Amino acid sequence: MSAATAVSARARSIRITEVSVTPVAFRDPPLLNSTGVHQPYALRAIVEIATDEGLHGVGETYATTGHLARLHAVGRSLVGLDVRALNAMHRRTADLLGGEGAAAFGPEGGSTAESTVDRVFAPFEVACLDIQGKAAGCPVSDLLGGAVRDAVPFSAYLFHKWAGHPGAEPDPWGEALDTAGIVAQARRMLDRYGFTAIKLKAGVLPPEQEIETVRALHAAFPGRPVRVDPNAAWTVPTSIKVARELDGVVEYLEDPTPGLDGMAAVAAQAPMPLATNMCVVAFEHLAPSVARGAVQVVLSDHHYWGGLHRSKLLSGICGTFGLGLSMHSNSHLGVSLAAMPISRRPRPT
Repeated sequence: MSAATAVSARARSIRITEVSVTPVAFRDPPLLNSTGVHQPYALRAIVEIATDEGLHGVGETYATTGHLARLHAVGRSLVGLDVRALNAMHRRTADLLGGEGAAAFGPEGGSTAESTVDRVFAPFEVACLDIQGKAAGCPVSDLLGGAVRDAVPFSAYLFHKWAGHPGAEPDPWGEALDTAGIVAQARRMLDRYGFTAIKLKAGVLPPEQEIETVRALHAAFPGRPVRVDPNAAWTVPTSIKVARELDGVVEYLEDPTPGLDGMAAVAAQAPMPLATNMCVVAFEHLAPSVARGAVQVVLSDHHYWGGLHRSKLLSGICGTFGLGLSMHSNSHLGVSLAAMPISRRPRPT
């Protein structure tokens, strides 16, 4: 191939010809949290983009009724664009939504107009990067500057749970409603999957019982970091008490109490870092969080923060202010799991 032909091939546009959005319902076990129990089914949506070159790409996102309506509207507006025109796609998404979303998801801790745009745009960006990688014959990580590690550590995620949803047969994991059940659940997960850290979903039982469980996990699995997440179920005084009781036991405490002000009050007295995926969920939350010293670790989702490029931007901002960065986990499918850009920074010294 001549140099001129190579340049022409590289410059050839790859146009979007069709966008499909497919909601998916999949079984969710009866996991308990501060607001109750998971529904029997979780919902996600798969976005697929087809092109005039015969290449297809996929992304994954949420599947609430309102979000699906936004996805369909934006998907139709992207037909005809080049899959590399990501900035134009983001701008078109913002223009189409027109500030929608700020009121729909509540105040601090929920979505804003900006983050609603990012959540809608994210699966389209991932699908377009998927296509770009296929066209170039390289992994998507190469499009972002290249891989920075050969392996990614994962954490076991422990839940108090019933044996089964009411009226349903018990699932294979069985009941875990006390310390012994949680430790047994952890042992099974670690033996089966080799997780290198442990996270407990707290805010279900009285804090004293959950402190006992966390200490038991720390003793049973020495050397593995332990994290605790009560989904902002505790008051500031309770959060401070738990933090002091677990000094030297947990790596970080995730969302012990609601809001930036509450988190800042706990962070001022907690001996370990505080992490969040509840009170810092948009770029506009970062500055007030840093100013208050509210959060030391941001737990992100690329499908929440606007895709892979904006996750890389988030990583740079966190690095600038000495914040740790890791990934939030929720009920998602394999597309999001495969796309998750893990970039976790150490706690600042």
